[in-house]
Amino acid sequence: MDRQELKMQCLEILDARASEHPAGHQGTLVARYLLRGQNGDVTELMFEKGPKTPANLWVVHRRAVGLLVEPGLQFQSSPASALYANKGANGKPIYGRHSALKPMRELGHADLICFSITTLAELAKILDHLAE
Repeated sequence: MDRQELKMQCLEILDARASEHPAGHQGTLVARYLLRGQNGDVTELMFEKGPKTPANLWVVHRRAVGLLVEPGLQFQSSPASALYANKGANGKPIYGRHSALKPMRELGHADLICFSITTLAELAKILDHLAE
């Protein structure tokens, strides 16, 4: 399955298992979601659906900790301490992450994990863990 087909199927799964975030989806680039867990906890998720990026799923670090030991899952840590560490051409600090994360209450300024989804099974494993 090519990247675009993977993303389309990931979006179908996310649409079925989660609800749209109050901030809404961002056009053709990202989809924002709320995933309700079995105990009532709600987890914010952001999925990159644009044609130029991998199928990235952003999750707050504290909720993803148990997944970081799963074999085969590819991820990168994005600590909050790195936000605003670089300056733009005008000399002012820049956000330093995908701008669609910024308006999300849980994800905007927290330590995050960005999973690079390569199979639907990986997405299912992540969502199952987050919904526990």
